[in-house]
Amino acid sequence: MKNNLKRAIFSLMVLGIVCSFATLAGAVTIDLVDGDWANPTFNYAGTYNTTSNSGATGGLSTIYWGVAASNGGQSGYKFQSVVTPFSPVTDGSVFALGDFTHVNMPIYAGGQGITGAGSLTSIDLLLNLGISGLSPFNVTFAFTHDETTNTDDPTASRDIVTLVNPIVNKSFTDGFNNYYFNLFGFSQDNGNTISDQFYTWESNINVATLYGKITSRPITQTPEPATMLLLGLGLLGLAGAGRKFKK
Repeated sequence: MKNNLKRAIFSLMVLGIVCSFATLAGAVTIDLVDGDWANPTFNYAGTYNTTSNSGATGGLSTIYWGVAASNGGQSGYKFQSVVTPFSPVTDGSVFALGDFTHVNMPIYAGGQGITGAGSLTSIDLLLNLGISGLSPFNVTFAFTHDETTNTDDPTASRDIVTLVNPIVNKSFTDGFNNYYFNLFGFSQDNGNTISDQFYTWESNINVATLYGKITSRPITQTPEPATMLLLGLGLLGLAGAGRKFKK
């Protein structure tokens, strides 16, 4: 019985060790996060303006659009990137890339005969990510914007910002290890819950943080074959120990 118990423990240890090596990857240091708004589309010919800057202390990119219907001014997006450098845990928890702000102000709807009136419908965030020792690479994330009709119901009047392509598995390598970068979405609780949609209150400055992750394997929606194989080997080991125990 002791031998069978030892075999069972050994099988679990082997499974754990193999899994550890399968997920082990070298550390990376991010020394640049810079996002710029581009390619905006409007339901009518909206008036907009953009600004952007970048640096080690974080970059700020803004876009404002529409014709103000109140003293609050135009509606707008801001992306304030995080301060670099920092070293995220690969195959670990998500990490913050920067703050997304929607300055949600009342604007005139398009088609009212007001020059420049029009609401945003879609836009891209061109994210430039720099890894220490490697060439920076770009990832494009697409957003759609639902400029809801303002009513007496504050909840129904919220605008909806949607991240269309949160997972893209942008690959890069340090010459020894392969990595994959993904943007997960919006969070307002330090990454504990993340969503691809952000509901923003009218006549308010709404802020959420965009979170990403770096992994050593592509992120998939189903168990990866290698993971299933390792699990199967571990289960076979336990099954073999169980058969010997019966004998």
